[in-house]
Formats: sequence, C-alpha cells, structure tokens
Amino acid sequence: MDLLTSADIAALAEPGQGGLNISLFMPTHRFGRGVDADRLRFKNLVAGVEASLGKRMKQAEIDDLLAPAHQLRDDAMEWQYMSDGLAMFLSKDRQRTFRVAAPMPTLATVGDKAVLGPMLRLLSGDGAFLVLALSQREIRLMEGSRNTVEDLQLTDVPTSSKDASIPRDPRSDTMARPAASAGRGSSAVFYGHGAGDRHVKDIEVQQFLRSVSTGLKDILAGQTIPMVLVGLEHLVTAYREVNTYSNVIDEAIEHNPDQLSKDELHKMAWPLIESRLRAERARVIGRFQELNGTGRVSGDLRTILEAATAGRVETLFVKADPWCWERATDEDAPVVELGADERFADCELVDAAAVATLHTNGLIFATSQTVAPNSEVAAILRY
Repeated sequence: MDLLTSADIAALAEPGQGGLNISLFMPTHRFGRGVDADRLRFKNLVAGVEASLGKRMKQAEIDDLLAPAHQLRDDAMEWQYMSDGLAMFLSKDRQRTFRVAAPMPTLATVGDKAVLGPMLRLLSGDGAFLVLALSQREIRLMEGSRNTVEDLQLTDVPTSSKDASIPRDPRSDTMARPAASAGRGSSAVFYGHGAGDRHVKDIEVQQFLRSVSTGLKDILAGQTIPMVLVGLEHLVTAYREVNTYSNVIDEAIEHNPDQLSKDELHKMAWPLIESRLRAERARVIGRFQELNGTGRVSGDLRTILEAATAGRVETLFVKADPWCWERATDEDAPVVELGADERFADCELVDAAAVATLHTNGLIFATSQTVAPNSEVAAILRY
C-alpha cells in the first residue's frame, strides 16, 4: 500500500507542462472474486477515457498517455496486491498510482488539471491513522482506516534489532564485536556480564529505536494523521523519548505486536482514533458556531475559494457521505470532462479550495454533519 502525504497532493496539484490530465479512481478488493471484477471495471473505465480522448487526440497520443493504465489493466499479478481503493494520475509529464486504505468512487476525469477530491478523505481526519508496531523482532508501519490496517513498505528503516548497530562505548567494560551478518550496518554481539550486560542491552534498544525514528522521518514527512504505538511498555516508553513525529497520540496499545494479527491491531487501535476524531470534530464545529456572525466563518463556496487562494482558510469543512465527486457512481464507467459537466462544477471549486487550503497549512475536516446549510463546504477564516 502507498502512504499518501500532503506533499503528494501538492505535487499533483502543480500545473504540468500543459496538455491533458487524466484522473482515475475506483474501489478495489484485497482478495476473493472481487479482484477479477475490479480488473473488468478498470478496463471499462479506461475504455471510457479512451472514447473521450478520441474526440481531441490521435490514437498514438492516446496510447502514449494511457500506457501506464494499459499496463496495469493487463497485469494480473498487480491486482492481487490491491487495497481498498485505487487512484491513478496521468499526464504528459507525470504518472502516479496509489493503492489506498479507503474506498474511492468509480470515476475518471479528463481536463486541464488533476482531480484530487476523492483523495482528500485520506488527509482530512476522516478516519485515517497510522500504527507503529514496536518489537525487537520486527518493526511494522501500517496505515489504517475505519475498516482495516494494512502494512506499508519500509525503506531505509531497520525493521529488527538485528539490522541496527550501536557504537562501542569506551566507558563500558563490555566489548562489542561485529557479527558476520550483512545488512544496514553490521549487527553487534556483546560480551560481558551482570549489570553491564543489562546496561548495554538498554543502550542497544535505545539506539535501535532511534534508528527507526530517523528512518521514518522521511517516510512521514508531510503527514499529519495520528499514529498509535503498539508494543510492550518499555519499548513504547523508549520510543517516545526518541520519536520525531509530532502526531503520536498519548494513548498506546501495550501488547506484544508479534502476537497480534492485523485484524486484532485494528480492533484495538480504532476505538482510540474514533474517540479522538469525535472529540476533535465536535471542537472545531463548535468553534465555527461560536465565530458565526463575526466575519471569521463562511459557508459560501466562492467566498471560501477566494479566501483559501489568499491563504486565509484556517479550517475547511468538506461535506462527506457522499463526497462531491461520488455523484458519478450511478454510471458503469463515468467519465467527467472538466469544465463541461455542470453536475460537477461545484466539485471542481471544492477541489480548488481544498488544495489551496493544504498549500497554506490549513486543516481539512470531512463530516456528514451540517456545518453550513445548503453548502458543500464551510470554513473558519484566519482573518
């Protein structure tokens, strides 16, 4: 699975070198009979895009633009490793594909920009979270949603204490000798006894966890979603001392994660996240209501877009269940031509307001509650 960051959204929102942008979204299955149905749905979606492009491009140009989509369509193995949703962004100079832990609408768009609205639920506090399972045997980072947690691929992160090494402490009478195994630096085998051994083991664990935190720094750059720590008490405590990610929650699951399945981890972590989401959403909606009549809030989409573009939106509320672009799911292969379909004119404006809010470090909240009557969005303004 792929960990989406606000930096990814910002990069996708940047104008490319001109030409058309294709955005494709659909829900996917992790296993079972639904996998074959997913491939067929994707094939139909791509065919719909091809038909739309045929009105304005030559076939050779269409083939070049949609080459990554054709490759995925024909790769049966890739469909065995999907998550809950798929998003693909194609243009002349950019190709990005994300497998995400949230269902996507069945939708394709063709136009002068990428459509990002369906992805915003992953950055909006709408149930997205991280789980970091701490064990000397195995480090696991998982992305979670309301329904599941799924492993993320770790690079440049020691995933077990065997992958980390600590420098010899000249003040200790315990001698460290490099082990023969290869990996991210040689492991260290310690020779000593008694309290000295215990002291060295503590140092080794601390160094291991510091290496984990350092390795995760780049992976988590741009992330704002909460993280739940899972591990035995001494590992959780030790990791907090070296942690550099600012969104680790105070509550933790003090249990050996080696003994827990992903379903069990989700069952333990989700109540902690749900409680925080409920409390935070109530707080910010309450603040919107308190500021009503002061000029610091708005429920008018065009006013909010103008304010977001100027960097004035502190918090943006986006109507969920359904999300704006999910109106397209009543068709087998819905293809929306941007700027030409009045049903989705407001969706394009919501997209623009959300991207501008993210660009200026504003917060986005998805909620099925009515914040501003008869509006897809509402906002708390900085000034």
